[in-house]
Amino acid sequence: MTRGSSNPFKTLLKSTAAAALSVGLLAGGIGVAHAAYAPPAKPLSIDDLARYDELTGVTISPDGKHIAALIAVKDQQWPVISIWNTDDLSQKPVWIPSKTQRIIAVDFFSNDKIYFITEQPITGYDGKPTFTNKLYYSDLDGRNIEEPFKMTGTLNKDVRDSMERGISATIFNRNLYDDSKVLMETVNPDDFAQKIFELDTKTGKTRTVALGSTEFNYSAAGVDLDTGEPLIKEQIDDISGEYWYKVYIKDKTSGQWIYQAPLSYKVAERKNITILGFDTDPSQLVISTNINGDHSAIYDYDIKKQTFSAAPLFANDKYDINRVTFAIDRVNKKTDILGVAVAGPDTVISYLDPKWAAAQKSIEASFPGKNVHLTINRDTYQMAVVEVEAPDFPPQYYLYKDGKLQPLGGAKPWIDPKTLGKAEFVTYKARDGLEIPAFVTYPPGWTADQGPVPLIVMPHGGPWARDYFTWDMTGWPQFFATRGIAVIQPQYRGSEGWGDKLWKAGDKEWGQKMSDDNDDAAAYLVSKGVADPKRLAIMGYSYGGFAAIAASVRPNSPYKCAIAGAGVSSLQRIGNLWGDSHIQRDIQGKTVDGMDPLKNVDKANIPILLYHGDHDRQADTEHSRMFYAAMKAAGKDVQYTEIKGMWHTLPWHVEWQEQSLGLMENFLKGPKCGLIN
Repeated sequence: MTRGSSNPFKTLLKSTAAAALSVGLLAGGIGVAHAAYAPPAKPLSIDDLARYDELTGVTISPDGKHIAALIAVKDQQWPVISIWNTDDLSQKPVWIPSKTQRIIAVDFFSNDKIYFITEQPITGYDGKPTFTNKLYYSDLDGRNIEEPFKMTGTLNKDVRDSMERGISATIFNRNLYDDSKVLMETVNPDDFAQKIFELDTKTGKTRTVALGSTEFNYSAAGVDLDTGEPLIKEQIDDISGEYWYKVYIKDKTSGQWIYQAPLSYKVAERKNITILGFDTDPSQLVISTNINGDHSAIYDYDIKKQTFSAAPLFANDKYDINRVTFAIDRVNKKTDILGVAVAGPDTVISYLDPKWAAAQKSIEASFPGKNVHLTINRDTYQMAVVEVEAPDFPPQYYLYKDGKLQPLGGAKPWIDPKTLGKAEFVTYKARDGLEIPAFVTYPPGWTADQGPVPLIVMPHGGPWARDYFTWDMTGWPQFFATRGIAVIQPQYRGSEGWGDKLWKAGDKEWGQKMSDDNDDAAAYLVSKGVADPKRLAIMGYSYGGFAAIAASVRPNSPYKCAIAGAGVSSLQRIGNLWGDSHIQRDIQGKTVDGMDPLKNVDKANIPILLYHGDHDRQADTEHSRMFYAAMKAAGKDVQYTEIKGMWHTLPWHVEWQEQSLGLMENFLKGPKCGLIN
């Protein structure tokens, strides 16, 4: 399509507007004047969103006697670990700070041991700065902090060497019947072969459980919870030039590994078959799969007969059911399904146990319109940490004990939810008729009779990912909404978690139909009278950054400006970087094709802001550097800022958030965008 051809956005807009008029969707009626919307005088400040959460990552010990979390403490550079006694929450908690590494997560190994994960800057194999995560464990008073496998034990030197080269140990399985034992996993830094160890959290000793190879890995979902022995292994096998994912299950009687054809498939087919664990009957597996429809459901799988149950154990017509939670009975050494996760707009776990089903219903009734998530203590299943949140409600935490809720605190108590914009889940039809889910956040206090407002289309990263109807950890939707801008987050084709059809419809459509879906999201809200067609922008990060870059060079762009954070600009460069990984090439690499923005810089027609962390190795910083250089050489309107020290994924440092939010606000305020007055 040339620059002079008809605008598909306008064509779509006419049809959707006509449909909207026919059902009364356009705001304010016809021929009626209304007062224009005025944004809040005090929008969410950059500090509101950039500062560390006051309370986050709350978890409960297996016996329910302690709670651990990360808290922001005055005069501490980073959040510290805090541990409370659940018998008396008024007691002063134990604090475990770190002066050398930032702690980003904490949980319980066992009743008397925690583990925590830190981020540590390193120099990568390419000589460029990056970071790694390291895992430590400690007793509950924080006096004895150890790094797993730094003690005497089998293969400690190998693990130490691998850690020093930037590959850290991780938890493989912590649901063994002996709660003092945890299975840990690391990989050989030379050939990446898997190594699994059992760690005794009481003595600190380790023993080798299993060694993988360059040909196969063991599955954490298939472990004998009594002995710790892995019983399921996975292999990627080259058969006549086509890669197959193969599953083998060990016959404990004969010791033989039996090939499971129904669980195996060609990698390129991207079948959705996920082993979740053994059922109450250990001769059966619990499987999530979409073999019988567009959405995943839960089935039993008979290991010896190699057959799925005729009907699913759990299914939903509209959404995937892709996860279950297991109750571990350590006394009687058996497991059962405690809850089932439905991946709708938000992931909701429905509990099967009558006690917890009733508790869940009661707690949800106390917080109407909010998402309620329970983390139940895994020994006695008698109490839980409760997280309450929503797109317009930063997380609040409670202890549920003896049928009562005790408040623990909130992530961002300095934010008043009443000052935030309301959100809703919608679906709209793309120009080819495909149904696209989306989340819309409206400016605070906006009503339809006040007329259209500026709009930011904000596609998520991935692209094999999705958004949820939850509080957004980046804070971006509310950051923009409180500045008088509506936000729509399209779950464009290529998004996972909305069914197989939508996911695979994105294959080889980068910058093409995937981007059409973003433009159609804007047209949809214009047709509803929400968005002003003259004040549209697109903003995204990672793949969303690619979408913004692509939008800047697509003909007849509906947007006034674009913002791309950590964006991909060259499809060819992605292919080159994936060249050494046959798995990545065969699974996702073959789907990455379409319009290459770097090759279409001459068509750029709107101003764009680029920003990228100089430590980013996931969407290499070179993508922004290359695109910026090409745009400047072509005389196009482009700005670029490189953020020192910043890597790709959350959690980001305060200073990185401050800088990136400031960049976006100033760009949107400027004359090139004009979305913020």
